[in-house]
Amino acid sequence: MGYDLSGRLVVGVASSALFDLTESDRVFRTQGEAAYRDFQERHRDDALAPGVAFGFVRRLLALNDLAPAADDPLVEVIVMSRNSPETGLRVMRSIRHHDLDITRAVFRQGRSPHEFIRPLHVDLFLSADERSVRDAVDLGLPAGYVLDPTFADEAGDELRIAFDFDGVLADDSSERRFQDGGLASFREHEALNADVPLGRGPLRELLVGIHRVQVVERERNATDPSYRPRVHVSLVTARSAPAHERAVATLSSWGVTVDDAFFLGGVDKDGVLEVLRPHIFFDDQRAVVEATRRVAPSVHVPYGELNRGVLPADPTLDTRRPSPADAVPPAPTRREVATPPAPAAPTGERDAEEEPAPARGDEVRARGTGTRELPLVRSVPGIGGAGLAGLAGASTVVPPAEPARDAERPEPVPGPVTPAAPAPAAPRDGEAGPERATSPEPAGRPSDAEDSAPTGTTLLSRRDVARPGAPDRVSVLGPAGEPKPLPVRPSSNGSARHH
Repeated sequence: MGYDLSGRLVVGVASSALFDLTESDRVFRTQGEAAYRDFQERHRDDALAPGVAFGFVRRLLALNDLAPAADDPLVEVIVMSRNSPETGLRVMRSIRHHDLDITRAVFRQGRSPHEFIRPLHVDLFLSADERSVRDAVDLGLPAGYVLDPTFADEAGDELRIAFDFDGVLADDSSERRFQDGGLASFREHEALNADVPLGRGPLRELLVGIHRVQVVERERNATDPSYRPRVHVSLVTARSAPAHERAVATLSSWGVTVDDAFFLGGVDKDGVLEVLRPHIFFDDQRAVVEATRRVAPSVHVPYGELNRGVLPADPTLDTRRPSPADAVPPAPTRREVATPPAPAAPTGERDAEEEPAPARGDEVRARGTGTRELPLVRSVPGIGGAGLAGLAGASTVVPPAEPARDAERPEPVPGPVTPAAPAPAAPRDGEAGPERATSPEPAGRPSDAEDSAPTGTTLLSRRDVARPGAPDRVSVLGPAGEPKPLPVRPSSNGSARHH
């Protein structure tokens, strides 16, 4: 009888998630497959540096010291790679160099290995190839996309894991209710179904496998009080009371428990994760992962309504060929929100991120709290009379295109000033951007809504008001020169999400 993987916690990991393949990927995308093969052959004995999932995998494998026998481990990790067996030799030698107890591997020579998740009883497949991950999730398989090439690991064997709930551990039926009926409808529905367990999500079996390991740890602690359990599981969800009851009921129906639960009611998760410092965090919202990746190794699970129809960029549509200087950006050292590279390359064998979904940093921040600093506008011509009424009705200030730095801005001069036409506001998610005018209005020409009465006006942002010597209030001048308060739209923290 063959070796049985069922009943164990099995994790499949691509070499792009386990190791930092930034240099190898640069060679592949700038010089082609033949150069990539030659590069890996020449560096076969050079160990690869740890990648974003390295700490998670190392700690998982360390739990096998709880197994009843060396040939009956609790945890199995299998390398599942797009490399060929020849170029994969460097991966396996790097595994040996880092003393990881990984003996099983799948090398598919340019093809995605996700088709073998089910026959190998894999509870989680991690990869930096977004297309492979999405294909796996579309088939109902447990997979996650790691956005970063690396994240600094720390010493020790404690393993801290954090999960979002809806769309990760549970299905997204509640998310669909929220999308269709809004927050009030969602809360009413969850309260009526508080005792009805939700269906399983893509990573439900992973949580069940982790719980089995925790049971072994508790049994060990019962017989050996000196043993300190190492696995710590946290639930970090945007649900809040009373919707939290259904999450607890669902976990209980599966026979699992978590060590911590954070029902945040829409509060940003990155602050909580910065304190928890998990070695891996799973969430189905890409915007959330873009924020949390600054403070913890974060994995996007592209499952459910939130991710339907959102596909990775097609590199064949990108006409800009990457140069060696910009092919792969260096790994961020301070974990700031970064946009994953958008490669343009021929298909072939590699595990590095291949077709990332485009995401701009400003759009990601806009999805967070929605708070924006008012721009500094030194002068606005024609405010007074009808112009002031129009400004009060809009309650917004449109920033001029490419404002100069504070040190470069001239002091305001009384009298009419003719600024350049303001740049169009950036489109919101899901909205088409404004069409570019074919015959732009001459610079300095006031818009039709502006009053032509010349009045010198100074508008300051909240940041500039705090500076020494700045006026203590934001104001405009009316037609008679009297100061009037400038209406400013209060910042919004956005709608609370429920998972």
